[in-house]
Amino acid sequence: MKSRKRNTYIVAAILAAYAVSNVLLLVSESKAEGSSIHTLGDALWYSLITLTTVGYGDLSPVTPVGRVVGAVLALCSLGVITAIIGTLINFISGQARPRRRLRMASGRKWYVVNEENEQSEVLAESVLADDPGAVVIFRHSEEKRMNGRSIVRLDCSPEDLIDLKGGVKDIMYFCMGEDSWENYRQAEDAAVLGIETYCLTDFGAEGTSGKLHTFSKKETISRCYWRDHPVRKGETGIVLIGSGSIAADLLERGLLTNVFEPGRYISYHVFGDSSEFRKSHREAVRALCGGDPDDDALFLHEECWEYHPEIIRSAGRIIICEDDDRACLETYRELIKLFPTAAEIHVRLNREVEKAICFGSSRSVFKMDSFVRDDINRLAVLLNDIYNKRSAADTEWDELSDHLKRSNVAAADHMIVKIRYLLDDDSITEVTKQNCRMAYETYMNGDPEKKDICREMEHRRWMRFHQMFNWTYSPERDDLMRRHPMMLPYSDLCEEDRDKDAYAWEMLCEVADRSSV
Repeated sequence: MKSRKRNTYIVAAILAAYAVSNVLLLVSESKAEGSSIHTLGDALWYSLITLTTVGYGDLSPVTPVGRVVGAVLALCSLGVITAIIGTLINFISGQARPRRRLRMASGRKWYVVNEENEQSEVLAESVLADDPGAVVIFRHSEEKRMNGRSIVRLDCSPEDLIDLKGGVKDIMYFCMGEDSWENYRQAEDAAVLGIETYCLTDFGAEGTSGKLHTFSKKETISRCYWRDHPVRKGETGIVLIGSGSIAADLLERGLLTNVFEPGRYISYHVFGDSSEFRKSHREAVRALCGGDPDDDALFLHEECWEYHPEIIRSAGRIIICEDDDRACLETYRELIKLFPTAAEIHVRLNREVEKAICFGSSRSVFKMDSFVRDDINRLAVLLNDIYNKRSAADTEWDELSDHLKRSNVAAADHMIVKIRYLLDDDSITEVTKQNCRMAYETYMNGDPEKKDICREMEHRRWMRFHQMFNWTYSPERDDLMRRHPMMLPYSDLCEEDRDKDAYAWEMLCEVADRSSV
């Protein structure tokens, strides 16, 4: 984008200089004795045949100023010819040739990326590994990172791409530049044309909206982490070391996802700047930092982790998740050098290190199955559709508030935890038709006590989500003030309200029947 603006300024400056030279030529020559240049048309004609080295000789300047202008034009003529030839070559290689290649590949799938960079390179490699017949189109390439017959570089609008393809079918558009807002703006422009669009951004509600699918790096890292590294049975203590957006999202998603059956609770010890988390999630902090023995425990330490060797020593898992790779690596090295611990050490790094489980690298975050297949968000949309069907409601996904969209996404994230519990298998890392069906049958065949455990588990999950967004108890529901009569411990609910939590488990059947996973 910057180079395009720079080129525009250069062209404008050249045109301005050319116009000034013609005006000087006309002013100096029009009234001179013996001059053949009397009008602006004469000046333009003379300048053109001089610049193009044709030189008919029918017009020539006679004044000193005119001859200086003529000499400058003559000296510039070689540059003009070179520029014309260069422009033609650039057009053929930069526009005509890529367009011809795309017309020949109109029957293949097109994956269009707005910028060529490290993260889009990872995506492109993943795309071509999954679909060798696909075409990857980079619209802007400051640095050419990839080559091959399946790579095309063409700076054209989404409308032009649709014209070249003959429609929106088999076009997927990815906005993965460094500017989060510019990504979102471009993604909206593409999605409104009917193109399936994926956008790396911190703007917009999490989830899916029509043809536009938004995701952020921090959300993708945290979701992939808890999916690929689930909390195992017997694991009760987690230490999280880090400040910044990734650490905050990892903690938030962990608290929302890792809600288990009664009696199975997790203690989270967080070392880092938690001031923003405290301000944003005050009700969750109040509930989890209050020492309730029948719930998870959250400890937000103001001191450095080095002052708490006993916590490090007794932890089952230590997660190092600074936003900066160097800070993560330095913390890891200090930890293993000076602090004895039997905990599993998980480090957010772009490369592997000895004796640690690394996560969050670009190659794991930006591959196809992390966000393109978008299973969680699609599952969230499906949950809303199932709810509409059961309750005779008619609220389409795009009409939901941001809160309800996030609620459905959180429910979709927790679906894997429900399946693991019912099938007694913590190694499951994805929701499939088969394991949904098996989990549903296990639930339906369970005894009343087992079903009651499931209902309480779902109520704690539902209540945790609302606490994270600062809902409180009130005898009367008030969505505007975020008050709800079910913001109570499960034991305080009436039987009718407890039955509402069975709904989330019964939905497993319809998810198995209607999902595309």
